Amino acid sequence: MKIKHQNSLILATISAINSSVLGKGIKATCDIKVKRGDYDSLLEITRKDGDPVQPIDAFMLGYFVGRDYDK
Repeated sequence: MKIKHQNSLILATISAINSSVLGKGIKATCDIKVKRGDYDSLLEITRKDGDPVQPIDAFMLGYFVGRDYDK
């Protein structure tokens, strides 16, 4: 899964991955890479076992970012 967006949203997503229960689960099962840019950045999330990222995990992470982290 790739998320390319403005830096503030990428930072909010990284905060959610580091502090929410769902994010910690994603962090434990996935490799996460950040390619930073001046105005926008790319967040790449790939499962360690090679399976695709579950759509519900991506949806719920986005929900939590929008609700609790993106101010």
